[in-house]
Amino acid sequence: MSDYQKYYNEDEAYFRYVEEISDETYQQIIDGARSAISVFGIPETNDGRELAEYINKIVENILETGEYPKEYYDNDITLVAVELGCLYGFALDMGYGWRWRMVGNSPDDIDYSWAIGSTDDNWFCPCGVYLNKILTGQNYGIDGKNDNTVLLLYNMIGETIKTTPEKKLTLLW
Repeated sequence: MSDYQKYYNEDEAYFRYVEEISDETYQQIIDGARSAISVFGIPETNDGRELAEYINKIVENILETGEYPKEYYDNDITLVAVELGCLYGFALDMGYGWRWRMVGNSPDDIDYSWAIGSTDDNWFCPCGVYLNKILTGQNYGIDGKNDNTVLLLYNMIGETIKTTPEKKLTLLW
C-alpha cells in the first residue's frame, strides 16, 4: 500500500478526503473475498466481468430463494453482502484497475471504511454497502422494485469512467 492521501475542496468532490486503505484492512478484504470464493464455490478467474457474472448469479439466487449457505447462518445477510462485496471490488480491480480506498470528510470522519475507486478519484463504489442494499431489498429501480444490478453496474462502469463527473468521488451503485 502507498501513502496516498488527498484532500479536496467541498466544491470539487462529494467527500473531502480519500486515502489508501491500511494493510490490515486490505488483508481483511482479501480474507472476505477468499471466504466468498470458498463458500459459494466460485471458480478461479482473472476476468473481472466473469467474476461479476458469478456474483450476479449468486445474488439472483439469494433474492429468488431467500436462502444462502449455512456457513453464514450464525450471522445475517450482512456478512454475505460484505464478503460478496469484497469479491465484487476485486472484479472492479481486475476489469478496470480500480483501487481500494477509504473515503470521508477527514481521516477521523470516514464514511466508507473501504470502497473501490477509479485511480483518478472520479468514481467509487462501497461494494459491501452496495451488495447489502441489493440483498436486503433496498436497491430500488424506477419501477419501485428491488433490482439486482451487480452485472449492470459492472458493465456500465466501462462507459462511465470515460466521462468526467461533476465532482470527484462520485458514488456509483
